[in-house]
Amino acid sequence: MKLTRYNTPPSTLGRVTDFDEWFRHPFAGLPSLSRLLDWDGAYAGATTGSLATDIHEDKDNYFATFEVPGVKKEDVKVEFNDRLLTVTVVRKEKNGDTESSYTASRSVSVPDSVNPEAIAAKVEDGILTVTLPKSEERKPRTIEIA
Repeated sequence: MKLTRYNTPPSTLGRVTDFDEWFRHPFAGLPSLSRLLDWDGAYAGATTGSLATDIHEDKDNYFATFEVPGVKKEDVKVEFNDRLLTVTVVRKEKNGDTESSYTASRSVSVPDSVNPEAIAAKVEDGILTVTLPKSEERKPRTIEIA
């Protein structure tokens, strides 16, 4: 059997090298997360963002908590419309003579069992807590066995 030496054209070698480099550093061509995100999780350069949210319930209420660090209660707007709870936060910052603002909002779908007249909200230590009481007819009840 005779072996013949074969020289690979340079363009093919470049592709293999690029492919090999991709395996070593698959995210090298993407912007780093620290450059993409601002300090508070908002997209850098964007004017709107989304609020971190946690939702849980007990036997009488649903609770929606939103992270709003460094925001005064005057800058928070809570709306309830057609089973949709919307929280909007406007953060204003002054740097010398310039003032910039950042708007973040989050909408949460709410079950039918919520009593819209008794919804309450409070801001404490950078956490907005919205309490959504369940309607009396929708609360779980214990049925006695005869």
